[in-house]
Amino acid sequence: MRFWTAYAFFALGLVSKAWSSSGGEHHASITDLIAPAVNVGILLFALIYLTKDKMKKFFDAKADEVANTIERADIKSKEAQMMFENQKRKMSGLETEIKNIHTQSENEVQAYENQTSKETSDKISKLKNDSQAKIDADKKQMLDELNAELLQQVISKTKTTIKNNKDYQSKVSTKMLQGLQ
Repeated sequence: MRFWTAYAFFALGLVSKAWSSSGGEHHASITDLIAPAVNVGILLFALIYLTKDKMKKFFDAKADEVANTIERADIKSKEAQMMFENQKRKMSGLETEIKNIHTQSENEVQAYENQTSKETSDKISKLKNDSQAKIDADKKQMLDELNAELLQQVISKTKTTIKNNKDYQSKVSTKMLQGLQ
């Protein structure tokens, strides 16, 4: 219906243009416009008839394209809304998450300090024990060496004393012979 209305206005526009453009000496009548109007009508009818299917397909394709675009835009809008809501939820929980991370990091630092302190005290205790054992071993070795040296000196002095004194030599000889018998 709208289609024919547009053609009617177009035809009236041509007729009014033709009617008003006539010169002052020639008065046009409506009968002068019948032949051109019939020609225009035939031309329009032929154009409409020949291009009707193509125009319908064109406008149907455009309508489908617009519908698809609107549908995609609607889907994208819903996705964007969901993403916005997710981000909003994350942002609302951000303060809590920051506090949790801060608390967790403080706990980890405290645990690390405790572990390091315990390891250090264990290592110090082990080093004290090792050093005490080394000192005791060195002391025992020195005492053994000192005793051995003292014994050597006593033996050496005793030999010297026995060699220098004849009375001691005879007593030693007698005692040695008694020990053999």
